[in-house]
Amino acid sequence: MLDVKIEYKDIKISNVQEKDLVSIQKLMNRKDFLEGETNLEDLRERFLESYISQCEFFLKIEKGSILIGILKGRIEFKNENELWIWYFYLSEVYKNTSLGGILIKEIIEYFSREYDVTEFFARTIKNEIENMNIWKSAGYKAIRIVKNFYDIDGKHMDMIIMKKI
Repeated sequence: MLDVKIEYKDIKISNVQEKDLVSIQKLMNRKDFLEGETNLEDLRERFLESYISQCEFFLKIEKGSILIGILKGRIEFKNENELWIWYFYLSEVYKNTSLGGILIKEIIEYFSREYDVTEFFARTIKNEIENMNIWKSAGYKAIRIVKNFYDIDGKHMDMIIMKKI
């Protein structure tokens, strides 16, 4: 797992530890997540996959000592290094604030500086309009739709790939 430490005012973004998984599950249960996304064993498996990969990250976002979000993705080292954000979630309390866009900007600056990333991508479920709007407000544009990419509890949904323009 990549070692990531980002600080912005009283917010800290850092690597998830196994002991954080129960808190992450509780945070996810507060939102209308799709059933099957909040299973603790699945979270543990995703954590372990990130933990053993040199290029992946699974991050917690804390304000003070309170967990307010999570971020998961990977860097692909190529001619132009790429950052892929697979999952970004902030607590509902921050839904209608500018914090999401501010943190995305901080994340972009961090990975540009620390890992020489020049290309930034995010993926989201097509039906998650609020999430898509956060990415759009941060300068991302939809570049591709992958039909029926997600299969969660037998429900097929499209994935939108967005790129920082």
